[in-house]
Amino acid sequence: MQIKIGIVIGTPVFLLDNSNVKLKTLYIALGIAVIVAGGFFGLQVPLKKKYDGLRDQVIAATQFVAHPINDETREFLESVRGTWMVHDREEPDPAFSEISTVTGIPNTVDGVVEFHTHAIAPYSFIDFSQNKKESLIALAMAIALPTSMDGRVYHGEGICFVKVNERVVEVFEDSEKGLSRDLYMKAKSGEQGAAELPATAGDSK
Repeated sequence: MQIKIGIVIGTPVFLLDNSNVKLKTLYIALGIAVIVAGGFFGLQVPLKKKYDGLRDQVIAATQFVAHPINDETREFLESVRGTWMVHDREEPDPAFSEISTVTGIPNTVDGVVEFHTHAIAPYSFIDFSQNKKESLIALAMAIALPTSMDGRVYHGEGICFVKVNERVVEVFEDSEKGLSRDLYMKAKSGEQGAAELPATAGDSK
């Protein structure tokens, strides 16, 4: 009878001891996970700081919005292409071709519009491929994006342009040879054939 009681009484004690071991093991595992996670995110803090600094710089320097070409801007573009001086012409455009290769943005007019208006995503603690891609785009934007008098990239089917200032317009166009780029300059005051900017050039975005 005593033997039977000993077995019955002893069994719960063994189970309780085993549960305590498992519980302690779980706490240790959770503690290690917290330490590893803390170190993982801690290592990313300097990277996030640099990323955010570059992102803020791009946001402050490039405030482009896409604006469809309407009748007025189409007339202005036709006047520019017909009467302004072509200062520089590249077909295909090697600069944007390099940007496309580095960033993965299409080497087309649509890609040019996307590049000018791209919003750099916030830093991701889990998607490192996104961080890498966005960093490359941000660097390219900081280096290659032109200034603009109105913050717009005007776009239509297969063509887009930027009013760099009152005397300079940059035009991109899809062609058989690839993406072309023409830089037009307005003739000096008093010379013939100078196109005037439409009244909307200086209005708000």
